[in-house]
Amino acid sequence: MKKNKINYKLLASTALVGFLNTSQVFSQTTNFTGPSLALTASYIDTTNDITTLVSAFSANKTTSTTLKKDNLTPGVDLNYGFATGNNLVIGLGSTYDFSKTKSGKKSSNVMFWPTQNEDGTQTVGSELKDHYSLYIQPTYVINKDSAMFAKIGRHFAKANFSLLLETNGSGTQSHSGSQNIEGWGYGLGFKNFLSNNLFVQAEAGIVDYEKRNFFENHTYFETPTPRASIKPETMNATISFGYKF
Repeated sequence: MKKNKINYKLLASTALVGFLNTSQVFSQTTNFTGPSLALTASYIDTTNDITTLVSAFSANKTTSTTLKKDNLTPGVDLNYGFATGNNLVIGLGSTYDFSKTKSGKKSSNVMFWPTQNEDGTQTVGSELKDHYSLYIQPTYVINKDSAMFAKIGRHFAKANFSLLLETNGSGTQSHSGSQNIEGWGYGLGFKNFLSNNLFVQAEAGIVDYEKRNFFENHTYFETPTPRASIKPETMNATISFGYKF
């Protein structure tokens, strides 16, 4: 009987220690679980590879141009974290930018039809607007206030593109178009709580968008006749200030 009492005490003590250890592990993740909302400020380096094909008098002229521009973009980040134990939290969230991400404009001289002295200038420009993303964010909790995370997300935006052709023989033509565009984004970051609810977060990431073609259905009644494609990519450094509910 005495031996059984010792076994019961040993079992109870073991269970208590296990419970305390488990509670300690999950207590570290408490700040990083549940809903949170953050205001973001992103420094975005935009690169856009543009190819134009202009047909004039049965001659084709292909021009490759790279646009680069830096943007400072405000936004919002909504996140919900789920603890999975062992200092790991899985976050699901979405972001939205409040302003456009511009690639800028660039002009270049083009000889459309050398034998007829048909030369001129083409100016290309592009921007992304209404950008938002849906992401998953695996997070490793260092202690109750600090964590590191990786992020992978699907990004969506509307790509605007413009092409201005100014020739000495055919006058001036202005073409513009807008299409929805998507891409994959990847990032790494660090999150730190300043109090029980307020936190600051810093991250760096890259978004690689798909190529989009413009003016494919353009009629051939105008000369020169353009075709174009764009391939945007953005690199961003983002700082966020948020509140955990």
